[in-house]
Amino acid sequence: MKNDFKLTKENFWIIAINSTSAYVLAFLFIFYINHFVKILIALSYRYEVGFDWSIVSYYIEAPEWTHDSVTLIFASGPILIFIVGLISLIAFWSLVEEPARLKTFFMWLTLHSFNLVFGGLLIGNLFKKGVGHVFNWMYLTDTSKMIVSLLGFVGLLGTAYIMSKPVAISANSYFNQLDKKNFPFFITAQIIVPFFFGTIIYLLFFIPEVQFQETFSWISLLMIILFIIGRVNRMETLYFDEDDRFINISPIIVITSLIVIISFRILLRNEILI
Repeated sequence: MKNDFKLTKENFWIIAINSTSAYVLAFLFIFYINHFVKILIALSYRYEVGFDWSIVSYYIEAPEWTHDSVTLIFASGPILIFIVGLISLIAFWSLVEEPARLKTFFMWLTLHSFNLVFGGLLIGNLFKKGVGHVFNWMYLTDTSKMIVSLLGFVGLLGTAYIMSKPVAISANSYFNQLDKKNFPFFITAQIIVPFFFGTIIYLLFFIPEVQFQETFSWISLLMIILFIIGRVNRMETLYFDEDDRFINISPIIVITSLIVIISFRILLRNEILI
């Protein structure tokens, strides 16, 4: 009963704004890790590279591509992002008892990281895009490619299973407990609305050069989210500490997200050649 008074339209949109900001910030964080890793690896092969806010272009002849260069350029980013996802998950659990809203950022960072890796294995392999380039250059058989896709699918399910409890626990930033009464309110504001609006925001950010990963990565993330919602819905009531919780805008997350969106879109609006 003590949380009922918080279930207002104003509080709903405050939680949604905080989580949407964290969603977009986390997505752009891992996107630009992958973006700049590809650039650095390409430069190590002395390839001429051009890049802007959305795409990396390689100004080389087809014969200059080698097995090693393709593997490193397109696989190094996902490997590093997987490590970032693990670190982010550890960071979340280090804050698990705290009401700090920073947990929401680490929650989305972990989800986006694992989604890019395992979703990339699944979707990239099917469409031969992104990390799928690596599998083409490795001349994998159809059976091997099916195993890679299956690994990606299992990885997505594993991510959903591991992240179900963190998603539920993130409610302690706003509530003293998560039960059947406030679950629909919280999960819609914290997960569903940010997924919908956050995806639209980052797609608009990349227009008119929306690439394969950004176009389709939301599909595998939706799979993860649906599994998480179903699992959290079956959990028993979660009780947190009795300290007062306040629902308000998190200025650090919201402002940082706006700064990152505006800065990268302006600073990288024209192609930079190296």
